[in-house]
Amino acid sequence: MSGGHLSKEFFELVKAIGESRSKQEEDKIIVSEIQILKGHLSQPSISAKKMKEYMIRAVYCEMLGHDAGFAYIHAVKLTHEKSLFAKRIGYLTTNLFLHKDHELMLLLINTMQRDLQSANHIEVCAALTSVCRLVNIEMIPAISPLVFKLLAHQQEVVRKKAIVAMNRFHKLDPNIVLDQKDQIRKVLCDPDPSVMGASLHILFEMAKSNAQSCKDLVPSFVSILKQITEHRLPRDFDYHRMPAPWLQVKLLSILGVLGTADQKASEQMYEILQECMRRADSGVNVGYAIIYECVKCITRIYPDHSLMELAASNISRFISSDNHNLKYLGVTGLAQIVQVSPSYASEHQMVVVDCLEDPDETLKRKTLDLLFRMTNPANATVVCDKLTFHMRTSVDAHLRRDLVQKVTSIAERYAPDNEWYVNTMNTVFELGGDLVPSETAYNLMRLVAEGTGEDEQKDNEFRAFAVNTYLKLLEKPTLSDILVQVIAWVLGEYSRLATVDGYTLEDIVELLCECVERPFEDVTTRGYLVTALMKIVSASGLKMSAVEGIIRSYRSSRLTDLQQRCYEFEQLWQCPGLMQKVLPYDASCEDLSFNKGLSFLDGFVRSKLEQGAKPYQDASQRAAAKEQGVGFEAAESKPSLNFTPYEAPSKPTQGAFPAAPLGGGGGASGPWGPGGGGGGSPDGGASGG
Repeated sequence: MSGGHLSKEFFELVKAIGESRSKQEEDKIIVSEIQILKGHLSQPSISAKKMKEYMIRAVYCEMLGHDAGFAYIHAVKLTHEKSLFAKRIGYLTTNLFLHKDHELMLLLINTMQRDLQSANHIEVCAALTSVCRLVNIEMIPAISPLVFKLLAHQQEVVRKKAIVAMNRFHKLDPNIVLDQKDQIRKVLCDPDPSVMGASLHILFEMAKSNAQSCKDLVPSFVSILKQITEHRLPRDFDYHRMPAPWLQVKLLSILGVLGTADQKASEQMYEILQECMRRADSGVNVGYAIIYECVKCITRIYPDHSLMELAASNISRFISSDNHNLKYLGVTGLAQIVQVSPSYASEHQMVVVDCLEDPDETLKRKTLDLLFRMTNPANATVVCDKLTFHMRTSVDAHLRRDLVQKVTSIAERYAPDNEWYVNTMNTVFELGGDLVPSETAYNLMRLVAEGTGEDEQKDNEFRAFAVNTYLKLLEKPTLSDILVQVIAWVLGEYSRLATVDGYTLEDIVELLCECVERPFEDVTTRGYLVTALMKIVSASGLKMSAVEGIIRSYRSSRLTDLQQRCYEFEQLWQCPGLMQKVLPYDASCEDLSFNKGLSFLDGFVRSKLEQGAKPYQDASQRAAAKEQGVGFEAAESKPSLNFTPYEAPSKPTQGAFPAAPLGGGGGASGPWGPGGGGGGSPDGGASGG
């Protein structure tokens, strides 16, 4: 930094920033520097060399989080200079200072258009770089025709930047580029490999949006990939002796998109994919990346057995590796293979389980996802045990929510029996708590209520198992709200089936009363417990002081729902027969019948009609009456706003009003006259005098 091309001020600035020991000290240096720059830039004439230094110092200020907006206009002015040196500095700093929607972008459009037509390819490249960085949708119509012409420029660096700019246009507005589809296809055959490689990105985006339009390019992509793997490209494109690995990765991604659900296109890829995997297996990381891309491509295109075997063998080597990165790559690749053919998962099952013991958190999460994908009826219990173990030990809310969803899905799809399902879901409720969706609890309650529907005796045994299980769980001092809600519902419906030693209905009621007094996060949980007590009392006819205490305590609750439940409980308790009709035993799955005609109100309606009430009109009758103007007199007679303006006042003419009398007996006869209060006639006229 001590070169002769830098001023002492710049050298001191960089040195001071490097030696600052705190953010406050750094901010103080930058604030001082901003004031110095403002003074320098306000001078009338500044040399190009000085302006370059000032712009770089302004970039330093922006990089360290301070606003250097005063320098933006000077950067834009530099792009207008004829000097190539100044122009390049101008484009560089505008790219760093501005964004595509900045107000100063209007000053750059003409300059970009002029530079894109320049005979100097360096100026063209500088303008194209800014186009890729700063162009917006409004600028595209003015810039795009010039960029399209540059695809045939004699300099390969210009052609490469032009195709990159077109990729930018495609991301902003795909319709603009579609008209030049044939011209883009020609770039794929450009003699310069860098230009051809740049075109792969826009072709990949076009294939993703409309694969059918690029299907005919599959032979071309296969041919290019074959030439690359055979080292026909210049050595400059090699990386660790691997020929153009980034081009191989992009080509494999394109082939994966084009071969999806297309057997004819996929068959053209089988040979090159096999060859590509064979040549990439050289023991370097970039080769492993190409193998992984091949596996991704193989799992996306129309499946081939020999290719799947080759992909699985490579993935097994990754999983068995001691390198954490390769293990992660293997787990991710195996997850994709399992989606196509689950049979490949069985031979790697134990290796995958061992990955759960790895200290790498990222690998552990990816392995849990793979285990979920590998689940089948034979290994469901083992997988659930592994997932619940990590649910118990993890403190990450996002991971625990994901594990709750996975365990719930496995339990609902692969449960070996109802008892295992209940125990598994209890563990999920206990560990997941508020992360468990309410639909999961509803599904469990519905299973307890409906059973299998094939054998009533087995269904009752299952319900008794659920009741006994929940009685033991309720003895725990702390339970999640959703689990307490499930327990309350099950005990309220089927508490009479309890067979736990030492538990009678009175004991169950006392346990529920004790549970009501516990603290809950969900305000509705206590209502579940009160309803459970109501159902047990309705079925057994018990009268216990503990229940009366609960009613007295919570009928004045601030929660209207809980308050209403307590009042309903109190009223129904006084009428045991009505209570049993309202809360019958095991009636949660019975269909309810409704009197949609409300015939029980016929007498009430008849009496009101006799008293002069208007008959009810449904929507169609009201619409018909509105069209005919019937039945809307009242609505028309209602006062409404009058939007008619007042008439303009007119100048009164002389003699238009009679002169007011000055005195005497002939005063005004109205009630507000000077002699008011006299006997005026009922119609407001004056009385005789």
